[in-house]
Parts: sequence; structure tokens; C-alpha cells
Amino acid sequence: MDLFAYPVSLVMKFWHWALSFVVDGNSGIAWVGSVLLLVVTVRLLLMRSMYRQQYSMRKMAQIAPKMKELQNKYKDRKSPEDRQEQAKEMQALYADAGVNPAAGCLPLLVQIPVFLGLYYVLLNFSPPGKSIEEASQMTNGAFQPEQVASFLNAEIFGVPLASYIRMPQDVMDSLHPGLVREDILMLAVPLFVLAGIATFINMWNSFRRQAAAKKAEQEAIAQVDAEERAGGPVVDGEVVEIDGEPATTTKADDTAGTPGTSATVSPAGAAGATGKPQDFQSIAESMTESMNQSMKIMMYLFPFFPIVGAYFFNFPIAIGIYWLTNNIWTAVQSHFFMEKLDKELPMSSREGLPPSAFM
Repeated sequence: MDLFAYPVSLVMKFWHWALSFVVDGNSGIAWVGSVLLLVVTVRLLLMRSMYRQQYSMRKMAQIAPKMKELQNKYKDRKSPEDRQEQAKEMQALYADAGVNPAAGCLPLLVQIPVFLGLYYVLLNFSPPGKSIEEASQMTNGAFQPEQVASFLNAEIFGVPLASYIRMPQDVMDSLHPGLVREDILMLAVPLFVLAGIATFINMWNSFRRQAAAKKAEQEAIAQVDAEERAGGPVVDGEVVEIDGEPATTTKADDTAGTPGTSATVSPAGAAGATGKPQDFQSIAESMTESMNQSMKIMMYLFPFFPIVGAYFFNFPIAIGIYWLTNNIWTAVQSHFFMEKLDKELPMSSREGLPPSAFM
């Protein structure tokens, strides 16, 4: 854990040092400011990669019809050579669009270690089983004992930043004489509840936009399927006649296994008569659907984590400040990203998705 904690504590220490030239370094303002500026630092470092994530998502949606055309091209060609050729064309399509399907992983992979490091640092200002006197003589990541003692004395609204809901009474007495649990609850409960609400709002917005994006993508892919079955383009929801004859009776009937069977192909277009995936594209779509279901479950469970953590995992007040600030930043950043993407990468429904489909 020190591998994560030391860099986090080093950034936080720098900002505390910088703020000490403006305000009292031992004050709660200086220490709260160092936590807030830690959020700003991490998010600024991640801003480019997070924008690239959103950009890649939109471009992936934009090229979804082309991906479907590629899939249709190879749907009856199952040899290893054909699979290799399909993979090459797919990679070329990604390269031409300038997207990376794995672009969404980096921000998450960075933020998780930062949170774990911050949790470890803030918790170890007052480690369980140690008295305040013992803790104030220990180092904590990049913080020296005098800085640890300064943090332990820092307060916001009369409540120590190092305090947590289930802090033993004797530790509360040594941390701040006269401190009672009700004082901590008065600050911790609204702080962590707001952090949970902010988490839910961000996840709900993300899921809602992804659901809208998926629906629009399926409609675009369905149009590609309809055009392929009809042997001609579809305009305003109707198949254009080919050589003066309605095209709906050409390839559509061929796709039916028996008379009277519907020839409709699902938007995914990836399953055969047995309903089993027939290529790696359909497997990827199945995995995506599973991930969407998992995301939906997480959307309702994860917002409870700061509240549960505040009680069962002894999240100190400073963790709540970090969590709430981080989610506020996410909401504001997403708004500006959306505006920028609407200008730089507008899309019609035929090309892929409406601009409102992404966070």
C-alpha cells in the first residue's frame, strides 16, 4: 500500500506547504485545501486521457454501422484466413477513426490507486490501535511527525479532519478535549450522504446516456441490416424500389428458414438460428451487454459505499471531503466535455449517434 500512499502524500504535502504561505499551516483550511488541490491535481493529469475516452466512445459509436457492414461482409466466410482478414480490416477501421477500444480503462486504473493511497494516508494519521500521542510521533508516507501532529490538530466546523464515526471515546478525548460522537455525526452524516448522492447522480447520468447511445447505435445498425437484406438503400424508413420493383421481397425472404418465418435480423446481427454467437464480434457484444447489466447494478449499489465506508471502514472526515469534491469535479467536467464534443464531433443519427448520447 505504501507504493500508492507515498506519491499521494507527496502531492498533498506539496499543496499543504504552498498553502502555508497564504494561511496558517496548522489550520483546517490549509489541510482541507491540500485535499481539494490533490483532487484538482489528479483530475488535471487525467483530463486528456478522460477526454480521449469520451472521444473514442463517440467515434466507436459513429463507426458502428461500418463495423456492422464489415461483419455482414464476413458473415458467411468462416475460414481462419477470412477471420484474420476481418481482424485486419477492423483494426484498420479503428486506426482510420483514430480510436482505441481500451481507452476507457486508463482513468479508472489511475483513480483506484489514488483513492486507495489517499484512504491509507488519511486513515494512518490516526491509525487504529494507536493513541493520538503515539500517532503524532510517527511518519505517514511523505509526512514527517510534525506535519502529522499538525493534521491531527486541524479542524473544520469544530470537528477534527482525522475523526471518524466509530472513533473510540478515549481517542476523541485526546484528539480534541470535549469532542463527542454527536459532533462528528453532525458533520459526517450530511457529508457522506451528499457524497453518495453525487456518486449516484454521476453514475445515473452515465448509464442513461450509454443506454440512449446503445439504442441509437442499434437503430443505425438495424438500418444497415435492412439495406443489406433489401439490396438497396432505406430512405425515411422505407426501402427504395430497385428496378421499379419493391425490394422487400429480395433478400428478406431468403433469410427466412421456413415460409411465414420473420426475416427480421436483430440489431446485433450476431446470432444464428441456435441463438449462439457465431464470431468474435457477437461474443464482444454479449460481453458488452453483461457489462451493461453489471453497471446498472453498480449504479444502485456503489453510491452506498461512502455511507457504508464511513461507518464500517472508519472513513475519516477528510475522505468524505475528497469523495464529494471528486464527484462534483466529474459532473462539471462531463458537462464541458459534452459541449466540446458537440462542436468537434457532431453526428447525425445515420452516422451513428445523436450528440446527447454521451457523457
